[in-house]
Amino acid sequence: RGRKLPLVLGLIGKFYWSVMVVVNSYYDWPLKTVIYTATIPSALTGADVAIFASCFAYISDISTISSRTIRITILDVCYLSTMPTGVALGSYLFSNVVNRNYSVMFMINASCLLAAIIYSLIHLKWQTTSTQRSLREVGCSGVLCDFFDRTHVIESLKTLCRKREMKRHVYLGIFMVAMALYTFQRDEKPMMYLYTQLKFDWNTVTYSNFKTFQSSAYVIMMLAGIPLMSKVFGWADTVIVMVGACAHATARLFFAFAAEPWVLYVGGAVSSLGPVVAPVLRSMTSKVVPLAERGKVFALLSVFDNAVPLFSGVLYTQIYNATIDTHPAGIFWLTMSTQLCVLFFTLYIHITLKGRSLAVPEVEKKPTL
Repeated sequence: RGRKLPLVLGLIGKFYWSVMVVVNSYYDWPLKTVIYTATIPSALTGADVAIFASCFAYISDISTISSRTIRITILDVCYLSTMPTGVALGSYLFSNVVNRNYSVMFMINASCLLAAIIYSLIHLKWQTTSTQRSLREVGCSGVLCDFFDRTHVIESLKTLCRKREMKRHVYLGIFMVAMALYTFQRDEKPMMYLYTQLKFDWNTVTYSNFKTFQSSAYVIMMLAGIPLMSKVFGWADTVIVMVGACAHATARLFFAFAAEPWVLYVGGAVSSLGPVVAPVLRSMTSKVVPLAERGKVFALLSVFDNAVPLFSGVLYTQIYNATIDTHPAGIFWLTMSTQLCVLFFTLYIHITLKGRSLAVPEVEKKPTL
């Protein structure tokens, strides 16, 4: 049915969640009511998983093989850039404009999502490839049956397990696991805040300044680093992933052995090359399957990406609690181990490819704006 429908449904789910949080704030309901009135209905639309999977699949559909890595990187930059800008702008609005009113902040969030829905409906195409079918062919009842059709889940799993030439099925599985391992480091953030409080007596403002510096460095290096490594140096995607994984792993040495706060900033600068891993992994994933299966693999990749916090947060918490009196930097060794796994997985792919192209042969299409 194209990428637009699941994208719009996911945005509607997020919009509904923000609106219902505001509604809950105006009534004296138990806190658990948010789960039933906001979280569960929003989750049924796919929410973040549907939004990101659809966006990356849409970009892949309208991009050539040669431009796909750059375009997916730009999409990731747009996602990452919301962190420093959102924190800075949100903090200013919350403190100086809306008089510290949480409900108004969620209304602003809902307004942004509504704008995204309207833009998507007006400007995005319903079909981005010739194989996608129009919604008019099935009607409203057909869409509902299609939405709850379990065969889609079965077909997605078959896509992951289907044997392919040049070990591409093995590479596809590695990409899924590598994405999950890469996203492990995201749950390090709350524990790192506790670590900086314990070791350097940082407060919320000091830590926020550090995270703003780090997030800004991420955005700058992604915008400059991937075009430089891909277009100027001519490095393969596998090499770029290995550079990013090494950057994340090396940065944890600075964090773990930091005796002064400025060393953390050095580590933050070193880790700025780390985020190149995610967009390049997504680009590589899109190249090992034909066009018809691209949406399915992006959906699976988003599942692997978003399911990690179910257990990664628990691991970080348990390690920090167990080592807080002896070696609180233990959380950084967990991050380093996951990033080294990404490095070794990618090194295996790089060696076994022997200089051959990873991409499935397909007709090179003209890029679409």
